[in-house]
Amino acid sequence: MSTNNDNGALKSVADKAALARDHLTVGVADAVNSGMDAAKNAKAVLDDKLEGLIDSGKDVIDQAEELIRTRPWVSFGVAFGAGYLIAKLTRGSSKD
Repeated sequence: MSTNNDNGALKSVADKAALARDHLTVGVADAVNSGMDAAKNAKAVLDDKLEGLIDSGKDVIDQAEELIRTRPWVSFGVAFGAGYLIAKLTRGSSKD
């Protein structure tokens, strides 16, 4: 009779453990799916922002190209001035 009770108790514990395992598996699967959905949404947002930045960069390049075509001497002067200023700033003061 004791063996019957032990078997019944073991069966009950095994059933509860299986049920707990199933609940845990469902919970983990839900968490993984939620994480994947969040990652997909974040990727879509980042792709949109990147596309916008690329378009903005192309617009700036087009504007600079148009300025260079319409005013080549001014563009040359600005480029020369910027190069001179950068050279002065990076060279620093070297007194030997």
